[in-house]
Amino acid sequence: MLKKAFAALTATALAVGMLAGCTDSQSSSSNGSGDSKEKNGIVTITTVRTLKDDTKFREGEDLNNNPITRWSEKELGIKWKTLWTAPNDEQYHNKIRLALSSGQKLPDVFKVSDGQLINDLIRSGKVMPVDEAIEKYASPRLKKIYEQFPEAFYPATVDGKRYGIPRFSGGNGSDSLLWIRKDWLDKLGLQPPKTIEDLEKIMDAFVNKDPDGNGKKDTIGLTLASKNGLATWLADGSFIFGAYGNYEPGSWSKGEDGKLVYGSVQPSMKKALAKLNEWYQKGYLDKEVGILDEQTAIKSFVAGKSGIISAPPWAAGWPIADALKNNPGAIVEPYPLPSGPDGKIGRRGEGLVTGMFLFSKDFKHMDKFFQYLDEAYAYVYNDSKYFKYGLAEGYDYVMKNGKPVYDDKEIPGGRLDPGAYFITEAIPTVPYMLYDLVEELYTTKRQPKNAYEYTRIVSLGESFMKAATIVNQQNQYRIENEFTGPPTKTMQKRGEFLTKMERETFANIIYGRAPLSAFDDFVKKWEESGGKEITKEVNEWYQSVKGAK
Repeated sequence: MLKKAFAALTATALAVGMLAGCTDSQSSSSNGSGDSKEKNGIVTITTVRTLKDDTKFREGEDLNNNPITRWSEKELGIKWKTLWTAPNDEQYHNKIRLALSSGQKLPDVFKVSDGQLINDLIRSGKVMPVDEAIEKYASPRLKKIYEQFPEAFYPATVDGKRYGIPRFSGGNGSDSLLWIRKDWLDKLGLQPPKTIEDLEKIMDAFVNKDPDGNGKKDTIGLTLASKNGLATWLADGSFIFGAYGNYEPGSWSKGEDGKLVYGSVQPSMKKALAKLNEWYQKGYLDKEVGILDEQTAIKSFVAGKSGIISAPPWAAGWPIADALKNNPGAIVEPYPLPSGPDGKIGRRGEGLVTGMFLFSKDFKHMDKFFQYLDEAYAYVYNDSKYFKYGLAEGYDYVMKNGKPVYDDKEIPGGRLDPGAYFITEAIPTVPYMLYDLVEELYTTKRQPKNAYEYTRIVSLGESFMKAATIVNQQNQYRIENEFTGPPTKTMQKRGEFLTKMERETFANIIYGRAPLSAFDDFVKKWEESGGKEITKEVNEWYQSVKGAK
């Protein structure tokens, strides 16, 4: 017993020590001040954030000294002080939890993307509600965005009050489409698929007609990841389920009565699983599909042994570029998702937010925060008086003969992304806006007007632009997860068991180790083992946030 207690204390001490070590050189303190200070007309606002390894600075610069912080201080009277950083969300959230549990003061402004932690912070009374601040200080532009996406506030809504400002995603930026080896299609005299039936004919040919010409039967039709769920961010299988119904595995969607239902237990899952089992038996899928995560699944496509993958438009840069490099002569093209037997099309829809900005209850300068945020959005809308050609000359553009030049090779020291220095950790986004802009640029073939259009769109290449346009044109088929709250009471108790049971059942059906009727047994057991109670709790949360402002 003493050994166990000592081991636990040692582990705790080590964990605290490791967390304390996740600071950077910008501050010797790992504590948030919680007190924004004003001096000589300059307001100092404290924050903390994740800092990815690929965030680059010019020599002598860091998060507290860069073109964005210098602009903010000079033009807006806001001095940002980043107290500490962490390399990933897990370590970042652990540090916030440690600060909360040990009674440390919180930073003035900080982003949280963990639903349970958001809820814990709100319940602690240490963060402030934001409804009044939005009304008083948010610009007309920001208010319009917030009114357009009221559900973006749900993750930080408690008892009818909003406690956070959304850090928006691209809306559809990580939604998938099909990427297919066009050189294989051409070689075998095949047309791109419009239906699941068409797709099956293509997969059959890719498996049985030696598309890579090596004289061996060693190719598969479709690269698929399923270890972490069948509707996922890469090697995505969501389109298969979307072809048979309006639900996706692992997601909560509106049922016919308007209440949220869990996609994995809906009848349409059974049809999709039957189809996947059929494809597995015919050799269209990797033999190890049940244990492949996103990173391992793509190896078959990159190696030139698979002809189809479902992935977002950004896959044009990775892993598609790797597949082209490894397979000379390969041509990979993006195509729309195919329809099912009843004409249905569906895909996993990216969530609207990547986190929520929370504010210390002691923070006194919400007016300054909203001023800063609006100016950042002004750049996105090409409506900025500060960022006419780009964010910072010598970083994302240079001036030559009185004109902005965006070519990386023309920028001394190479192009850097000043957008990463904003508190939003990237140039802020409005859901669906980027791909609307991509579609406009792709279809009109006009030249980019500023660094944003060049670096975020045109420089990513024709393949990306075509793929993003296709995704944007299929937006009506998005199936979003509409439960964005913290894990419910029963989820915390039974969620891990239910998820494990679900994935094992689905894998066994696909492999043929269990009959299709095992799905019905799974649904019954899911409901009896906590699923029915979870559904009740999810809908109680849903009703509580829908009624908020």
